Amino acid sequence: MKASDIQAAASLLLTARREAAPLAADRLARLPIASRADAYAIQERVAAELGPVGAWKVGASSPEAEPARAPIQAAAIHVSPAVLPAAAFHRIGIEVEIAYRLGCDLPARQAPYGRAEVEAAIEAVLPAIEVVDTRLADHEAMGALWKLADNQLNGGLVLGAPRADWRAVDPATQPVRLRVDGALVHEGRGGNAAGDPIRLLVWLANACGSHCGGLRRGQVVTTGTLTGLRFVGSGAEIHAALPGLGEVAVSFPG
Repeated sequence: MKASDIQAAASLLLTARREAAPLAADRLARLPIASRADAYAIQERVAAELGPVGAWKVGASSPEAEPARAPIQAAAIHVSPAVLPAAAFHRIGIEVEIAYRLGCDLPARQAPYGRAEVEAAIEAVLPAIEVVDTRLADHEAMGALWKLADNQLNGGLVLGAPRADWRAVDPATQPVRLRVDGALVHEGRGGNAAGDPIRLLVWLANACGSHCGGLRRGQVVTTGTLTGLRFVGSGAEIHAALPGLGEVAVSFPG
């Protein structure tokens, strides 16, 4: 994409946020996104207007697939139990995730980060609920690159209490129970399609560089859903229990 098209796409997404008016496909047809590089460039333009980045989301469709990343603004991060007005969202999707908090910066550099170095940068693990939302009227019709440009459909992040001994938590076997309005809708162990979340953090450290300010001390990285994506309506009350890790809750009053 030309620089002017990247700016135009970012401006449309920002307007959709400000006006709470999702973008119809015909408005975006003249701005086809050709590559992940274009999508990340749009992310960067949007982030520059929305304020400081406080977290990141990273995920992959399988252990072998290339991950994707998106920034989460500090203003979109909430402490459990969170109360978020349903009217603030176009759609309300829920994903229960495991997140990690960084204890030091991982700045852009020429030499790649190794696993041990990234692990040494982790200071805590947290239970999380990612709120999925979109600025696109029909996100499925727009394809993967527009979803990536739209911050990979992030609408917010709700965090439970941190646990310092993060190595004691095994994501592959972590029990998880999700309740919506008191009803159990998911119970299982593990479930992240990407497999090892530390692989995702290593990839992020090396791929992110200075993108949207880079990886900074105190930022949280959430690593993909354990429970799939579940859409809920106005008034929903969400509670996730991850025994041994913690609990996290959010409600969406109408």
